Amino acid sequence: MGKEDIFEVYNAAPNSKIISVHMEAVNHWTLSRDELKSFINEKGISSNVLAPDDGESYSF
Repeated sequence: MGKEDIFEVYNAAPNSKIISVHMEAVNHWTLSRDELKSFINEKGISSNVLAPDDGESYSF
C-alpha cells in the first residue's frame, strides 16, 4: 500500500486506529518510513494512523 492508499483507508474508517507497519525492505523502498510519517502529519491524521519504528509497540 502506498501513502494515498493508507489515506483512503483512513477516510473509509476515520474512527479506527490504523497501524501501518513499514519494514523498509527493498520492495517497500519507494516509500520510506520518514516520508510516510511526514505524510501522516501533513494530513493531520497522526492520532489515528500510526507508523511504528522498529521494535515499537502500542497498547490501547
